[in-house]
Amino acid sequence: MDKFDGLLLRVIDKNIRYIFGDINAGVIYDYLKKKGCAFQEIPAKPNTFSMALRNMLGSGRGQVLGAAPILEEAILEALCAELKIKFDRQSATSFGDHIKKLKKVYNNEGRQHSTPLQQRFIGTTRE
Repeated sequence: MDKFDGLLLRVIDKNIRYIFGDINAGVIYDYLKKKGCAFQEIPAKPNTFSMALRNMLGSGRGQVLGAAPILEEAILEALCAELKIKFDRQSATSFGDHIKKLKKVYNNEGRQHSTPLQQRFIGTTRE
């Protein structure tokens, strides 16, 4: 597991525990594991994570528990804040695509060390 993956897991865990509490976080992680996406596998399977959340929590209007997209956005916002990147809510990109783009930003930043990242990615821009 690389540094970005560790950061992603910390952000996900922090948001899930903050929103749902420790007991419900355990229930969510057990459900994810049953759906083929154990907690440690989330960085490698962001789309599986997203689909499992949507199946468990709901994803659209008219649903009592349409919380998955809200949770995904909270995770992305927190991750962008950690990376000092502005999150673009208007982007129609999937959760998994956002994670892949943010990982590229993180990896490019690490290679450049003291030079600020100047590239733009759809859905994210460097502040």
